[in-house]
Amino acid sequence: MTNSARPSPASPASASPARPANVAVIIPAFNSGSYLDLALASVAGQTVMPGAVLVADDCSTDDTADRARRWQDRLPLEVVRLDRNRGPGLARHRAIQANSAGLLAMLDADDFFLPDHLETMIAVYAAHPGLVSAQELAWSPAVGLAGPTGTRRFPRPSSQLTALLRHNFVNFGFFSRELYEQVGGFRDKFCEDWDLWIRMVRAGATVTMASHPTAVHRLRSDSRSFDAARTAERGIGVLTAELAAAGSAAEAAAARSGLRALRGKLSFYRATQLAAQGRLRQARRTALSGLPAGSPRTAAALLALLVAPGTAARLERATRAYRSPEGKHISSQPASPEAAQPTSPGDAGTAGPG
Repeated sequence: MTNSARPSPASPASASPARPANVAVIIPAFNSGSYLDLALASVAGQTVMPGAVLVADDCSTDDTADRARRWQDRLPLEVVRLDRNRGPGLARHRAIQANSAGLLAMLDADDFFLPDHLETMIAVYAAHPGLVSAQELAWSPAVGLAGPTGTRRFPRPSSQLTALLRHNFVNFGFFSRELYEQVGGFRDKFCEDWDLWIRMVRAGATVTMASHPTAVHRLRSDSRSFDAARTAERGIGVLTAELAAAGSAAEAAAARSGLRALRGKLSFYRATQLAAQGRLRQARRTALSGLPAGSPRTAAALLALLVAPGTAARLERATRAYRSPEGKHISSQPASPEAAQPTSPGDAGTAGPG
């Protein structure tokens, strides 16, 4: 069984493009008025229409809810309003509870689908039920659209849990309500999607990756996911809990490997900030605390900060706009070669030490 699939022209989804599928698109939104229209337009332009679109307004103070409702004459859309800001995990959970569709497609309010996203995900799921990961591109106002770089390596089913404990490789998750409810759904914690994917795979689900990019991450400096240091801190929280819950030596080793990589990255981000502030001695100490790092790139970046922190910080600032920030996910590093098989090109790149 392969881990990537392309929908057949004769698939049921392609044969009946006008018939809504038994799919709910779940969109958590907090003060997303400036971005939501593009996300909803991308859903309206799908070759296979969803049966429902749920926008979970996470107690926004802007016009997020009003913008969403303007699409109700073009989409089977419902706005689920939270009484206080709860974060994307609980927002998604509330939206999922508000509908009974059998399949669930995740979309953030500042991202968007390409026209064949749902058609592709439905076809992949039909061939390989479990958890489906999209391939994605990245877009930012500074650099435009960033395409795949090289060949992505995707872990085999037998290695997926340990690979997932090292880094999050699932994008725009697509899965059944039955699987979601089986593992307890999104929880009220940071990196809630990564936490959910780990529980799904631990419960026996296989992750299958689509064969080609069908979705786009928007990279913006004011998004919650853009702050790489905060993302690393939250990822450390996830893996610390997973280390305590590890059911085998292999799981524990994978969680420790992931923690080592994230701590190295966090040291890099913090040391770079200190160096930019002119606090060079503290920057060197912080860089040293991240060694040994989880990857050669991280180690090289930390060593550069040890040797010439001011120069390293200036170089990082100068090149930041030309790299795709490590935003939506903890890491897009490939799995270890012994645990992976080549697939179609995947992630569009990472920031910082990688």
